[in-house]
Amino acid sequence: MAPIVYVDCMSPCSQSVALLQRAVPGLEAVTLTNVKLADGDCMKPEFVKKFPMHAVPALEDDGFYLWESHAICPYLMAAYAKDDKLYPKNDHKKRAKVDQWLHFSNSILYVRLRDMSEPIWRQQTKTVPDAKKERVAAALTDMETMMGNNKWLCGDEMTLADICAVCEVNASTALFGDISQFKVVTAWVERCRAAMAGFDDIVTKGNEGYKAALKFMMSS
Repeated sequence: MAPIVYVDCMSPCSQSVALLQRAVPGLEAVTLTNVKLADGDCMKPEFVKKFPMHAVPALEDDGFYLWESHAICPYLMAAYAKDDKLYPKNDHKKRAKVDQWLHFSNSILYVRLRDMSEPIWRQQTKTVPDAKKERVAAALTDMETMMGNNKWLCGDEMTLADICAVCEVNASTALFGDISQFKVVTAWVERCRAAMAGFDDIVTKGNEGYKAALKFMMSS
């Protein structure tokens, strides 16, 4: 049975899995199945039985269940990828650099994005405090410092870290707003858009839906 990943590409975490699936030979074996968070698909009993966190993306592979995009993407690379260019198997230093950025993406970028958006999804507020936007700005500033003159997060070649991080940076614009003041990050996002197959279809279109949903929640 082919592995299945349940996604809703309004979610930046789902976007990263969808981008990876298009980018890597061997991952065409992975079936992406669309679910609708807004329709409560993730709260259905059959879904929650497999994935108690009722979140997407969520992977099902012959009785093995996994959630969290930063776990799913490395698993797919290890289990199904026909090359390891995006996530090196045997070069431990290069892989450690990718992991470093994956942790930054998950524990800094995503956390600060969610810190802005979750109170809106929960209908606790209709605005984003400046202090939360300042934390996003600080994360983007840190990115620029760490990238320096690099084309990609880990150097001269695109890796899995770029795929995961760009989805979160792009989604942050929904509530943070324009990020053009961050010249290094902005140039990197454009580089990702040009290099990643399906970027506009997956990330740009998905983020349009994400922004529209937030706008509705903030105005209703």
